[in-house]
Amino acid sequence: LAQKLGSREMEVLGGLCRGLANKEIARELGLQEVTIKLHVKTLCRKLDAKNRTQAAMIAKEAGIF
Repeated sequence: LAQKLGSREMEVLGGLCRGLANKEIARELGLQEVTIKLHVKTLCRKLDAKNRTQAAMIAKEAGIF
């Protein structure tokens, strides 16, 4: 699963798993909030998740975080 994701996507996913908001993840990574939203959308598609919460759950179940 982790192989499918880029390094930036992994960082964003880590933020999701810690329950951070897009704005907080953006601040942490020095990116724009809109960029984080795009990463979240891509993550959901790649992980086959319906939303950010499900994406975080999939990542935790897969043992990525």
